[in-house]
Amino acid sequence: MKFSTFTCLCAALAALSCACGPGQRACPPANTDIVLPGDESPHANDMEWWYYTGHLWTASGRRYGFELSFFQTFANNQVGYVGHFAVSDPQAGEHTYSQKIQAPPDIFPSFDIDIDDWNIHREGDSHRLRADMENFAIDLELVPQKPVVYHGKRGVIEMGGNMQSYYYSMTRMQVSGIMKVDGLDEAVTGLAWHDHQWGDFDAFASDGWDWFSLQLDDQTEVMIFVLHFKDQGPTLTGGTFVDADGCASTFDSFEARPIGEWTSPHTGGVYPMNWNLSIPSVGLDLLLTATVDDQEMDCRATTLNTYWEGEIEITGTRRGIDVGGLGYVELAGYGPWGPQG
Repeated sequence: MKFSTFTCLCAALAALSCACGPGQRACPPANTDIVLPGDESPHANDMEWWYYTGHLWTASGRRYGFELSFFQTFANNQVGYVGHFAVSDPQAGEHTYSQKIQAPPDIFPSFDIDIDDWNIHREGDSHRLRADMENFAIDLELVPQKPVVYHGKRGVIEMGGNMQSYYYSMTRMQVSGIMKVDGLDEAVTGLAWHDHQWGDFDAFASDGWDWFSLQLDDQTEVMIFVLHFKDQGPTLTGGTFVDADGCASTFDSFEARPIGEWTSPHTGGVYPMNWNLSIPSVGLDLLLTATVDDQEMDCRATTLNTYWEGEIEITGTRRGIDVGGLGYVELAGYGPWGPQG
């Protein structure tokens, strides 16, 4: 399914109050049933994923985008784990990715998850990531710079088919570590975003989704999650703005207008590409531009779908003041989608 433009006005999402003003440090206590760090660990639910996206700079100033995602599913009383790892190289105009799958006897008992030699885990106050593939490998430490953000209502969002998901993010994580590029170790620093979702839901209950994570250089962040349905069109299931002090509020009105589209030479999928984004309630008018058009992931061998997961650059204004930044966009349902046959 393809949309040339959409505007979401969803009165069902009530705005959360935020008592933080400019320069203040304390945010209102979170109103959620999610308990951390315990809920970082795997749950006995139908679907769960841990997502990391971010931007890495080498000592010479070259930038790379990265995605590392772990998925856990249950089917016929068997647990399965899938990993997706991707690196975008804007300077070379290239996107490289890999995928792995395994079925251990049981779920991992803590937030220390291995898929073959890939691993994600907590180490003190930081998260550690390790993954490798042809030409690239990462060994990174991610340290949260802001409080955890709980999306939707009490950290719960709709996922289609009257099913729900717990959902929280760490929207600004400082990164340091090593990235191996063509066999050579490069010290890197950077900025990352972490998503964690779980629940008894079917990822294919909708016809796909658009997801935006934006990290702006005025130290604010934006998350937008839009589900697609053939019978009702696009539906905003989560819209969150995080101010410079880490205080989160929801918004229920925005417009994202694609400027063009990109047709995959690999799968034939047609994806919207580059967006004018307006969020009136927080004064944002932005241009989102893909750093590489071809950032498609053909993961039918593991998660049964293809999707576009791409690094973007951001320019625009917030309340009339110039602002820039970086982010990631995920587009699902535009290429081959869902179980085949």
